[in-house]
Parts: sequence; C-alpha cells; structure tokens
Amino acid sequence: MSMTSDKKYMICVWMNFPSHHQSTFFQALDERADVDLQVRYFHAPCGDRAAEGWADEHETRPYETFCEPNATPSALLAGVPAAAERVHLISRVFHPELVNHFVQKNVRWCHWSEAPGIRLAAAVGFRARLFRWLNPLMLLLKRGEGARMRASAVGVLAQGELARRAFRWMGVPAARIEALYYAPPALGSAKPCEKITSFAEGGRVFLSVGALCPRKGIDVLIRAFARLNAPEWKLVFCGLDKMGGEYQRLAKVLGVADRVLFLGAWPSERIAEVFAAADVFVLASRFDGWGAVLNEAASVGLPLIGTDLCGAAWHAIEPEKNGRVVKAGSVKELADAMERLASNQAALKEAGDHSARIFEEKLTPTANAERLVNALEKWGVHAS
Repeated sequence: MSMTSDKKYMICVWMNFPSHHQSTFFQALDERADVDLQVRYFHAPCGDRAAEGWADEHETRPYETFCEPNATPSALLAGVPAAAERVHLISRVFHPELVNHFVQKNVRWCHWSEAPGIRLAAAVGFRARLFRWLNPLMLLLKRGEGARMRASAVGVLAQGELARRAFRWMGVPAARIEALYYAPPALGSAKPCEKITSFAEGGRVFLSVGALCPRKGIDVLIRAFARLNAPEWKLVFCGLDKMGGEYQRLAKVLGVADRVLFLGAWPSERIAEVFAAADVFVLASRFDGWGAVLNEAASVGLPLIGTDLCGAAWHAIEPEKNGRVVKAGSVKELADAMERLASNQAALKEAGDHSARIFEEKLTPTANAERLVNALEKWGVHAS
C-alpha cells in the first residue's frame, strides 16, 4: 500500500547488519525535516564483530527493521512504507536479487559502497605491490557491473576517493558519482585508559585500533616502530588478536617488546578512553575500504598517519597539516612519518587541532546527511 509523505526526500537504506559507524548518520538523516527515512538490515550483528568489541545487540529505532530471513524481494519491499516512492541505497554485494528486482520493476536505487578489492587483496596475500598491479584489471573486468549502474541506478555513492576512482575504472561517468562516507560520531572526552597510561609511564603513545591481522598492516607498523630513534615513545595495539601471538613474537625478535602493548579488544562504547591515552594515531592497513577509526581519531584531535590504500586517509588527513599518508606496505615510509612526528612534539597539538577541524567540517554525521541530500538533489531524486 502506498503511503504518501510530505518529505522531499524519501529514502530507504539497505544494510548488511547494524554498525555503530553508521547509526548516528542515520539518526542525522532522520532528524532532517526534508527526509523520510527507512533502514533495513539483512542480518543481526554477527559474533565475529562482537568479539572485536562491537555491541552484540542493536536497539532499533522507529525507522529500522531487521528483514525476515530468505524473504523474496517482493516481500522485502512490502515491508517498507511507500517503497515505490523511495530511492533505495544498497550495495549489490548485500543482496543481488533485490537489486535485480529494482532494475526489473524500475524502482529508483543508488549503489553505495566502498571500493571493490578486498577479495583480490586477500587472494594476493595482502601484498600491496601485487594488488596495485592487478586491481585495475579486476576493475576492468567489472565493467559489466558498472554498465548496470550506468543504465539503471540513479547514481553511485562512493565511500571515499578510492571508491570514486574504482567506479570510474568500472565505466561509471564522473557526473553519476557522489561521495558518501562512513560517519561515526565524535567520541567525546573520556578518562584515558589506565592500562595505557600505566604502560607509557609518562612517555608518548602511538596508537593503532583494529583487528591484529595481515590486512591491517600490524607487522609493518611494528617493523616501522622498531626503526625509530625515540625511546620515550610507546606503541599500543587495541584489537582482537587473530594471529595467535605472531605479532607479540615479532616485537620480541625486533627488540621492542618492552615498548609495545597489546591491549586486546575493547568495548566500542568505551573506545574513547583508549584514544584519550594516545598522542598519534596510526592506521597501517594494506587495504581498508574506508577505516572509520581515522574519523574517530580525528574527532578527538589526534595527529594521523594512514596509508594510500585506506579510503578514509584521503579525507581525514591533509599531509603536513595533521599527519602523513604513506604507501601501504612500506616500512620505510611509515617509519619516516612516525619519526617526523616523534621528533617534533611541539607541533603535535597544532596537528591534532587541525584533525579536529577536518572532522567538524567534513566527517560528522550531520555533514554526511547533507552530502547525501545534495547528491540526490543534483540527480533530481526527490518526491514529486
């Protein structure tokens, strides 16, 4: 049954599962006077994410619903008020049958995703150089998918510059691509984590937050840290160890085990206290479609180091102003960036203040909601 709304923008977002990295963005959309929002989740939060510190339950808001398992596309849409009048935001990876239904029934939809490439990166063992060589070929092979977006989607929403470039390789015209990021809220103030401050013993802290695995470049970061001539600096990892102690052993072999703390996973609702104990944030990922931890680190005013294969680094970091962007997989470039920040501690506050300004200007949930509305307005996607 159709249900006409007086809102200018009628939107339904289809997500794989709830994420605290997007929920506040949805709240910002829902609070807009010109948006009528619905959000649908195909799956509940998974156990793997809970082990990494994510909440294992999700308190749904009035605009959110979990889909019935194995429901047909028609049944899925039947559960969305005024589904035919909405524009539907979805990644085809989440539910290709539903996207096919949109195409067949002329339902307005937008593709929204990170840059493709995670499967390729994993297949080549997260060897960044090999990935760089093969990624353009992989994207060219996806031109059929790009042609479908070009022919039937009202537009493509890219989670950052890496995604935009990928969609151009896939044949999507530049005018049909607009940015829409991951947009977690500012973390706010918190008492610094006592485990970190006790370990640092008054020294400075490089912090990395994320699972301990090859994709996150943990080995690269440990090797880079071992090259520093900065004994007052410590390195802290906060995240689930997926490698059975391999990185602890590497730190010992490199002679820095006494200056590296493996904190383990930390509850997402308390992550602010971990960031509050840090002086510089580092994301050494060999591939990260976005990397929302950079948003979070910027929000609390930390200088940032990220890699060029991390989507958020292109937007959260302005080189020489609030940090550095280094080549993924390069121990030397990462060590040089860390050495530069460690040797100029007087500039850390200015760099951190610049991170906070970037967050407030570009990365808040409210800014992201405005970004989406502007894209829909540009494409003429609004209620008649």
